[in-house]
Amino acid sequence: MELFQHTLGDTVVFEGEGVITGKRITVELIPSPPNQGIIFERVDLDPPVLMRVSPETVFAVEGATLIQQGEGQIIYIEHLLSALNGLAIDNIIIRVNGPEIPLLDGSARPYVEAILKVGRKPQWSLRRYLRILGEFEVRNGAGRVAFRPASELKIHCEINFPHPLIGHQETSLSVTQETYISELSYARTFGFLSDIIEKKKKRIFKGGSLENAIVLDQERVLNPDGLRRPDEFVRHKALDLLGDLYLLGAPILGEIVASCSSHRLHLKALKALLQREDCWAWFPGPGRVPVRPFEPELNFIVA
Repeated sequence: MELFQHTLGDTVVFEGEGVITGKRITVELIPSPPNQGIIFERVDLDPPVLMRVSPETVFAVEGATLIQQGEGQIIYIEHLLSALNGLAIDNIIIRVNGPEIPLLDGSARPYVEAILKVGRKPQWSLRRYLRILGEFEVRNGAGRVAFRPASELKIHCEINFPHPLIGHQETSLSVTQETYISELSYARTFGFLSDIIEKKKKRIFKGGSLENAIVLDQERVLNPDGLRRPDEFVRHKALDLLGDLYLLGAPILGEIVASCSSHRLHLKALKALLQREDCWAWFPGPGRVPVRPFEPELNFIVA
């Protein structure tokens, strides 16, 4: 558990093709001061629109999570938020010159590698966690998200798809920066060829290729390089879950169990949890005074 907040050691820039627009999208990750949180900025709008990550500004649609403030909207934010959650980055401005985050290779690994290259910079303000105090559960048909007390962040994900390469898969993880990097960050999003063809026909997708996701037909993976792990599918669902959990705008201390869930169910569960104030509390309390650590090292990289 990180005691203090962190930002980036330097600015990071990404560029990739948008799956929806088919246009080149540039994303800048910019260090920001303590207690500011995660803020997206649509710089292609006039005037630019700022959107702070919180349950009030985020929405879930089929297969994606988006943030919106007034006329500004950015979709596919979940993989980037997952990387920020996994690496414990608290304060950052994300400048985007379009309505979507490019999928890159479909995982969070490109973000992780770039962030580790510039390093994480500690900030001498206490990190505030939402600590789970009691068991709480939200269901939606076959989907389920449950919260349980724990002294660290633990996740358990389970999926079940009627496909010979997927079927029933599950994974459990105590989330640290090291386990996130080694066990989840590389897992790519996946989709089915028939669905992608339909969206291409309807012009919902104007971009995208086998470089952006795992694509399956009825029997096999179409990507020439195959899978990175046999259970890459459920590991990506765990990656998505961590991204959606960061929609709270703060990290969680607790165990989260997600079974046959979706972005919509994740967000529904988070909003329902916030309404149950008997099931959670801020840790440490909001009134606690930050303590400056001894001999701070201002620039370091987590290996």
